[in-house]
Amino acid sequence: MSSETGTLKAYRMRARNTNVNDVTLLATDYLNHFNEALMLAELVMDMPDMLDDFIDWSPCSYKDHFAGSGIADRELAIEAFAFSPAEYKQPFEITIRQLDSEIVSLQRCFGTSEGSDGGQKIRVAAENKCKIIRELIDNAGAIINGKLRDTQFESTDAANETEAANIDQDEINALFG
Repeated sequence: MSSETGTLKAYRMRARNTNVNDVTLLATDYLNHFNEALMLAELVMDMPDMLDDFIDWSPCSYKDHFAGSGIADRELAIEAFAFSPAEYKQPFEITIRQLDSEIVSLQRCFGTSEGSDGGQKIRVAAENKCKIIRELIDNAGAIINGKLRDTQFESTDAANETEAANIDQDEINALFG
């Protein structure tokens, strides 16, 4: 048994009955960071005064999230991350980059908007973006729990740029009036 295999086995044993998955060595608590952003984005559509809170959200690495976390298993989550098997860690990291990208893109969309009485096109675009974010969070959760999916989500920025180009700035401003 190689030392790497022994270390993986040791972390898997330590992870049993903790918040860290004992197969993937990843923890779902990290998804709270993205769920917070999603919740704020959905609130902004009906409560524009939540915009600043949503705009203040920023990407946070897995390790940084746990370093600032109060969960009991935070040290294990940080240490075990380095030994997460590539079959889980690589799609997880890809999904997290996509999540960060989608959320930052939505922040830019909302951030360039001023005004509010409900432009339907921007609302539909934001709802679609929130749906994508929710699917990515679900995908990340599945990976953390050892369920790899056959498909990875592709960034939708190009598709959304076309959709956003069809949104008039007055409609955007009307949403946040």
